[in-house]
Amino acid sequence: MMRMVGVISAVSALTSQVAFGDEVRHTAFASALLGTWAHSKELCEVRDKSNIVISETKYSDSDMDCRVQVIVETAVPLGSNYSVRALCANSSDPGKTSIANLIIRPQSNDRISAGKAFDDLKSYERCPVR
Repeated sequence: MMRMVGVISAVSALTSQVAFGDEVRHTAFASALLGTWAHSKELCEVRDKSNIVISETKYSDSDMDCRVQVIVETAVPLGSNYSVRALCANSSDPGKTSIANLIIRPQSNDRISAGKAFDDLKSYERCPVR
């Protein structure tokens, strides 16, 4: 009986530590972030080169196609921040790769701020699905 109580206590401690940790690591984007994002709805229509396309394990813009290595989700008072580390291939020279970082801060269901650093964040709107 004491052994069972010890096992249950250990599992509970580990579970609650994961659930309430400051950071959670992922290898795929949250479904709420998937889609095409543009600085404005008008830029969705013209497929502007500043648009970002996010799929489950990749993101891309006009210059880079990036595969997620890790996404660190950090809890903040108004939701979560996502810090993405990815291996990116240059669109014009796919053999040329580099490591890139992307920060995403959801603002609402259809708005995010994204950039390479916190002082570089720009606003994006979700483009309508076609």
